[in-house]
Amino acid sequence: MSKEKIIIIGFGFLILLFAFFAIKKIKSLNEQITEQKEQVAKSHQRLEYVKDLEESLEERKMSGKVLVEIPRAQDPIANKVLMRKFMKAFLLRLGLEAEVEIENERKSRDFPDMVTVNEVPLKIGIKNYSSYDQVIKMLKEFKQFPFAVEILTIGGTDVPVSGNLRVQLKYYFVPGGS
Repeated sequence: MSKEKIIIIGFGFLILLFAFFAIKKIKSLNEQITEQKEQVAKSHQRLEYVKDLEESLEERKMSGKVLVEIPRAQDPIANKVLMRKFMKAFLLRLGLEAEVEIENERKSRDFPDMVTVNEVPLKIGIKNYSSYDQVIKMLKEFKQFPFAVEILTIGGTDVPVSGNLRVQLKYYFVPGGS
């Protein structure tokens, strides 16, 4: 075999090798594009669900219907946002401006294992309140929802959130149920 034939065969082999890896890379990129499209579609679906839920809440608010529990979505991040919005609106209705911190949902240790109950810890820091009557009214309103007050401190630092009045709560719910 001559040197020219070896160079042509080697060059042909390099072209086949390049084509093989290029096709493999193109397939990988197509799969990534498909995955990204699916993720965008799922995110869009979640956004629409949260928007519908928010519109439903606004409609209930305008019609004066009372909520018996805090609305929940399928997404944990959306649940945190809904909980924060609900708590701020709830406290604002009572004339209290507050900072609200929502922790991650977890299985409640306050109930036996055979009963599936989850909890969401909340920390609320109220900057100004006009009277202790207003605080008592807030605590009475909490009783209408599945809240448990863990810590209530006036001027203390037991609850790590800013404000003069600090409250640490747990919101209890049955996952997947009502």
